[in-house]
Amino acid sequence: MKSRIKRRRLGRTELFVSELSYGAMNLRLLDTIDEAYEILDYVLSQGVNLIDTARAYNGINGHGEFVESEVLVGNAIRRRSDLDEPIVVVTKGHGYTPSQFDEDLSVSLSKLKVEGRGNLTIGKNPIYLVYLYHGLNKERWETIVSSGSLERALEVKAQGIVNFIGFSSHYKNAPEIKDALDTDVFDVVELPYNIFNATLGEDGEINLLKYAYERNVGIINMKAFGGNSMPDMYNVLQEYIDIDYRAMLNFCLSNPYISTVDAGARYVNEFSLDIDTATSPRPPRAELARLKNEASKIADCLQGLCRECLHCIEKFECPEGVDFPAVLSVYSRYLLSVRLGRDTEEFRDKYEKQRENAEKCIGCGKCLSWCEYKLDIPAMLKDARDALR
Repeated sequence: MKSRIKRRRLGRTELFVSELSYGAMNLRLLDTIDEAYEILDYVLSQGVNLIDTARAYNGINGHGEFVESEVLVGNAIRRRSDLDEPIVVVTKGHGYTPSQFDEDLSVSLSKLKVEGRGNLTIGKNPIYLVYLYHGLNKERWETIVSSGSLERALEVKAQGIVNFIGFSSHYKNAPEIKDALDTDVFDVVELPYNIFNATLGEDGEINLLKYAYERNVGIINMKAFGGNSMPDMYNVLQEYIDIDYRAMLNFCLSNPYISTVDAGARYVNEFSLDIDTATSPRPPRAELARLKNEASKIADCLQGLCRECLHCIEKFECPEGVDFPAVLSVYSRYLLSVRLGRDTEEFRDKYEKQRENAEKCIGCGKCLSWCEYKLDIPAMLKDARDALR
């Protein structure tokens, strides 16, 4: 599709991808399947040629239907007859040993309905498949290296089952990100970076975005808007800072090392605004510096808060049945209000609706390894009880 959106090179893949791409994680949060296809069809019609999904992006939508992001993405591509360029499909799995890697990849190929070797297709449409290790951290990286999984991933790539390999990771795993990049094995990396947290970029001990770029690794920027919790938090923050969503996206698009910014809009009107931003001129350096300074005013207030990314429950289910993301959502907004000196009474009422659920936590700690932000979930649940009960 003819697109107004500029293209950037995706590292050593030599693919040129739209600098604004679509993150399909939040399709599971919509009310209906029709809404999911509406946004996917719109994205493809705008000439966006990279869609990011994952094996674990599943859930129950607002109508009680079980939805799988990979299935929806695959169906949306397969039923199109007007695509005039290959779509870059990025998916991710939690398989860190060779057998787990093969199992997760096999399911993803089936759900997406990918066919062929080397020259891959979904339906009649050619695609490029980028397969990532999902959520690289210290333990997972050690397992990948020691188990021979990395060698298996290279075999799968050589066989043409996937076109490129990579990994995603988060803020707290900078050493492992650097170690993985130093292997010179990975083609693509997906990392969080935004105006409120640039610790994997220019604010880190090492600018890992630049580090990856110099190693010719394509960079997908996730969390450009800070996570699913940001809309609610932003309703509070906009009273204190002169930063809107357009500024957040422009900040990321202005980074010369990023190949594409992965926007996880839920609705057409949201993604339309993202396209308007992406196709408009970037702000001058002085304005970007002003926005960065503006963000620094409240950056500390955002530390240690749950971002409602839902990665914690993609492969884990609390043995006591605690819906801890729902509780931490309320508690994190409470903490933000406390730090900003705002009234917090509304959160006591909201917590009361979650109280019985929250107090089932026995502090076993089995959830800890699944938080990408390394939050102490049991301690936060206890603190929520003490503060809001």
